[in-house]
Amino acid sequence: MMAGPKISIVIPTRNRRRLLEETLNSVFAQTVAEWELIVIDDASEDETWPWLSSLADTRIRKFRLEQHGERSTARNMGLEAARGEFVLFLDDDDLLPGAALQIHLAVLSKYPKAVASIGGYTMFNERDQHYTVRIIRRRQARHIWQELLFGWMAVSGQCLFRTEAVRAAKGWDGEFIPIEDHQLWLRVARLGPVALLPEAVLLYRVHGGQWRPPRLWKLMNKVRQRAAKKVHGKERELAERILEAREQYRQALNCYGRGETMAALGGYFKALQLAPSLFASPLTRPLFLPPMLKCFAGGRPVFSRLRRLSRKQPRAFAAPTIIDRQGRSDLTGNVENEAREVAAESQDGEQLEGQLDAVSPQIGGQLT
Repeated sequence: MMAGPKISIVIPTRNRRRLLEETLNSVFAQTVAEWELIVIDDASEDETWPWLSSLADTRIRKFRLEQHGERSTARNMGLEAARGEFVLFLDDDDLLPGAALQIHLAVLSKYPKAVASIGGYTMFNERDQHYTVRIIRRRQARHIWQELLFGWMAVSGQCLFRTEAVRAAKGWDGEFIPIEDHQLWLRVARLGPVALLPEAVLLYRVHGGQWRPPRLWKLMNKVRQRAAKKVHGKERELAERILEAREQYRQALNCYGRGETMAALGGYFKALQLAPSLFASPLTRPLFLPPMLKCFAGGRPVFSRLRRLSRKQPRAFAAPTIIDRQGRSDLTGNVENEAREVAAESQDGEQLEGQLDAVSPQIGGQLT
């Protein structure tokens, strides 16, 4: 009897025939062969479904939603169909480096109690510019619920889950699109430690077809407040302190953006007093250490002056621009990126630039 697949790769897709083909080719190029590919066509109106139907590879299982149901519906359909011990949810515009699955399997074999693994990723754009993000310096397994509650987050394609862990967490909840991955992670991380690795396991495409809703910060807060209410006793007290630290951090970013260096530094210290574990974590420490050092060195006024004097050239890879459905551009991501939403609502462009300058060396920079 032929053994079943080790990994189920679930790809929801809608009206992205060309990008989907690139994504599938990156799966075919994997260095391990024990996988199945589950593609859910979310009521595409282009040639996606006829093209998918023409593929004869028996490793590909194809499903179609007759009515557009958003990616959570499609992901849950894929989760239900998954036969692998592990499951990876890959977006239809992203790619897997050749050894991605092999790297994930190796670290999950080393840490059998881990409910998932998370690696780094490389952003790339249509100009073939690349920028790699490492989340950790060396492989390790740790509980990360507190960091997730504060706002650290991984892109879905960076993560390989144990299938039973995602099912135990009740799968994807489409109530909070497009941050359903935040909500899923806040549930999965309650089930056990997570294996973290420095290698890049995802090629994250940056392009004009991406979007984000307005008032993202408020939506993020609602998800996290709901998660905090589900714990009790001392853990509930800690969760509330982390959420308060999150607010102090947001205020510190805004103060830095306005050039109020000492107020910003005070905000960072208040956040760490509320939740010292954030500074001890290799995931969230980089959200504090670089901006605090910049405050000690004089803050935004000093660094803005130095930048003008040095006439620093732009980075080879510009910060990715995400377009929302109202046509506004912005970033989406973890805490420092969420703060852009707050700034966009209350500050002018110059202040926003200063706020971003306060965060870790640059958006998408190394997190350890």
